[in-house]
Amino acid sequence: MASSALDILKGIGAAAAGLAGEKVSKSGSIPGLDIAAILPALLGKAGGAGDILGKVASVASIASKAGLLKDSKLGNIAELAGSLLSTGKTSAAKTESAAKEGGIAGLAAAIMGSSGTGAGLASIASLASKLGKTAEDDKGLKGMASELGKTLSGTFGVSLGGSATAVKALDKVLEKDTKTDLFKSILTGLLK
Repeated sequence: MASSALDILKGIGAAAAGLAGEKVSKSGSIPGLDIAAILPALLGKAGGAGDILGKVASVASIASKAGLLKDSKLGNIAELAGSLLSTGKTSAAKTESAAKEGGIAGLAAAIMGSSGTGAGLASIASLASKLGKTAEDDKGLKGMASELGKTLSGTFGVSLGGSATAVKALDKVLEKDTKTDLFKSILTGLLK
């Protein structure tokens, strides 16, 4: 089953939390990573003001500032995520093969196979936590995060619209900690 763009973003958030040694609750809440705040920040830098993406970002930004996104249905947020992330076609065999491989490829396969449920996100965080414990230091963790982004992009065809400037825009909406640095490293690996 193919993941939606929103499920992939949530999976990336869970992986970043796990790599940083944090757990994700069975409810699926990832403390410090509010997708409703992240999407407008990314979209605001992803396109020029005159294009469709820029208009979507403008509406999303206004909705976010007014607090509407936090109370909206997931479907509305999923539409925003879909305008930001694109995925290539991936066969079930490719996903299964990557899952068996374990490591970064297995974590990427778990993200791609996730339906975004709380239990699924908690499982992704747990896998990432085990992987993160093998890193010697923060530099090694950041390298893993970047490699995860590149694997999601290269193996599964996930790409992030925009540029590094879009990822940099997250500095205004995210706390400065290891988890958010890892989240941004994964997203940077998705840039084409």
